[in-house]
Amino acid sequence: MEGNHAAARSDAKRLLLISNSTQHGGGYLDHVESEIREFLGAARRVLFVPFALFDQDAYVELARARFERIGYSLHSLDRERDILQAVESADGVFVGGGNTFRLLNSLYSSGVMPALRAQVARGIP
Repeated sequence: MEGNHAAARSDAKRLLLISNSTQHGGGYLDHVESEIREFLGAARRVLFVPFALFDQDAYVELARARFERIGYSLHSLDRERDILQAVESADGVFVGGGNTFRLLNSLYSSGVMPALRAQVARGIP
């Protein structure tokens, strides 16, 4: 049994799941900044997936400003000319929360889901 457990762990994906972007009294992602830094590590080019909110422009600016303050260059998937190349060249991916149906519909209809899945399988954060 132990051998099977070890084999399963070698296939583990690197995911950081955050249930909320703000905590009472703090700003956007303030309460998880240290976890984000630890998780992303040396990654510098982070691809942002803003599809879960209707106002993607405002969402992109909020996320970009926050990630830049902690030392990461955030590039929004909705602003990339070649979205598949953007996914393949990312050092990390940050998927913003909101409406899950809107998010998944956009990921599947754009054809980007398989590329994201492949990147996660390769172990990018």
